[in-house]
Amino acid sequence: MSRLKIIILSMVVAITTFSCSDGVVFEQMETVDVEGWNYQKPVVVKFSTPDTSNRYNLIFDVRITPDYAYQNLWLFIETTEPDGSSHIDSINCPMAYPDGRWIGSGLGNLIDNPILVHRNFKFADEGEYTFKIKHGMRYDYLPNVQNVGVILKQIKS
Repeated sequence: MSRLKIIILSMVVAITTFSCSDGVVFEQMETVDVEGWNYQKPVVVKFSTPDTSNRYNLIFDVRITPDYAYQNLWLFIETTEPDGSSHIDSINCPMAYPDGRWIGSGLGNLIDNPILVHRNFKFADEGEYTFKIKHGMRYDYLPNVQNVGVILKQIKS
């Protein structure tokens, strides 16, 4: 599948997923230093499992300024589960179309880009989950990233 088709498909999924705020059971945004998000300082988000019988969409939300210099953003996400086990995922987040237009929505000097990471999943265990989110770009300091966060939406049956 071509890169443009993947970006367009991602946008359609994002628009249908975020068309209203119904179902949000958890949302936390953390501010990072807009002068440069330090690779050594991950954004940490913790939450308790709302329910293991329902299905959810897990979204990572990234807010950038219009001065962000790249077409994408790599994230390394270390997830620690209630039993103490952990794993690391790498996620390539498209931030702009090939022609330079931003993906996501903008208001003022921020572009908000929610990225659907896991769709229609169930939590295996009750308890506290922790996400440590680092950028995986080529520089230790990544300028013009304003906020990084997590949104958990319950899927209505």
